[in-house]
Amino acid sequence: MTLLETILAMVVILIVISVGLTYQFNSQDKELLRKTSVKIEAMSSRGHAMSVLHQKPFWLRIEHDKVVLAGADVRSQDLLDPDALPGLTEDGEFSESNEEIYDTLEAGEAVVTIRRWGTKEDAWIRPEKGESVIWQFQSTGLCEPVSIRVEREDSYIIMHMNPLTARIDEEEAVIMQ
Repeated sequence: MTLLETILAMVVILIVISVGLTYQFNSQDKELLRKTSVKIEAMSSRGHAMSVLHQKPFWLRIEHDKVVLAGADVRSQDLLDPDALPGLTEDGEFSESNEEIYDTLEAGEAVVTIRRWGTKEDAWIRPEKGESVIWQFQSTGLCEPVSIRVEREDSYIIMHMNPLTARIDEEEAVIMQ
């Protein structure tokens, strides 16, 4: 074999390896985004069902680096009054709310943002460190229609959530190669 043939063979081998590595990295992005979106849908569905079942508010709290499924442990201040509605004060407001955490999703390398109903297409809210955005599930079975975006670099999945079921109604995915 000549030196030219050897160099040509090495170039072909390097091209095949680079295409394989590129595909591998893109499939890891797709897998990370898919797992995160499935977990968020499962958490929202669970929170919705629990809010109806337990007749108390539940919510997804989207933070800078994680998503938390939590519920209210609501208690009345005046436990001596048997006629008082549980969890309500005299003026009809909830008196004390202790949050109980049911599930947590560490976002890892993915970024989770939320867009409220009626806002512009590019009005995605990403909480800064120490801040959070709440998506609440009412005990009536209703929740605010929102869109949740899970992204990593140039790839993303947008989930448009159904306000009656808190499950994905429509999904958009862009996975960059």
